[in-house]
Amino acid sequence: MVTTADRSRILSGRVIRDNGYPVPDAALTLIDARGHQVSRATGDSDGAFLIDPPTSGRYVLIVAANGLQPEAVHVTVTDGGDQHLDLALRASGELSGVVRTAVGEPVPEATITVTDPHGEVVGAAVTATDGTYACHGLVAGTYTLVVVAAQMRPTAATLTVPDSGRLRFDVELAPMAILSGTVRADGRTVYGVQVTVLDSSGAAMKTARTDEDGRYSVTNLPDGEYTLIARSYPPATSRVTVSGREIGHDMQLSFDADEGSEQYARESRDTAGRRGL
Repeated sequence: MVTTADRSRILSGRVIRDNGYPVPDAALTLIDARGHQVSRATGDSDGAFLIDPPTSGRYVLIVAANGLQPEAVHVTVTDGGDQHLDLALRASGELSGVVRTAVGEPVPEATITVTDPHGEVVGAAVTATDGTYACHGLVAGTYTLVVVAAQMRPTAATLTVPDSGRLRFDVELAPMAILSGTVRADGRTVYGVQVTVLDSSGAAMKTARTDEDGRYSVTNLPDGEYTLIARSYPPATSRVTVSGREIGHDMQLSFDADEGSEQYARESRDTAGRRGL
């Protein structure tokens, strides 16, 4: 930091980022109307600076710091004491990349969120139709990147932006889990059984019916613990842990398979009759 014995005209202040954090060790240069350098200073670790113009008059103050866009402002210096001036610099860095599936397909409309070590959001973006994204205004440092997209597993990653302020970081998303299986009774598959998936709180998440081969399938399930209820007489209940892309889970009913399919057929006819079909 520059000090001076003549305090009749002093420019002082702080250099900060646009989010309010101080910018340490900023370089400040004062030039006159002809572009000649007339004074220099370096900010301290808290962003504070002190620079002394040689005479009163109009000058341009240039501020620069690593990883930030430089700033130039007009200042008018008069005799008669300190003049305080706070300067905000914007980051010049960029975090960019592509969000794809495991088979290389782009993921559009994925939400990108970047947080700093304090948990503050410092960048956000939404992927384009080709899966590309760009978050501007980052400086060198460590960040957490979170990517969320419909019907895909959210992902988070820790990354480090280099001193250049620019980093390319591609992301691969996996689809949410598919839970499927076969419902049997008395050793045979059962057609038309309603299978309901409940979450840990008991709320119904998904519902499916078995096909002619007794198979059911429930898609887009996040990882977690679930309870499956197969509607029968009596109902069959089981628990399953979902962790992965494809989970197989068969269910066993305690009644005769033919009776179960006939019961479903009667329920279907009753439902159609109530709807006037």
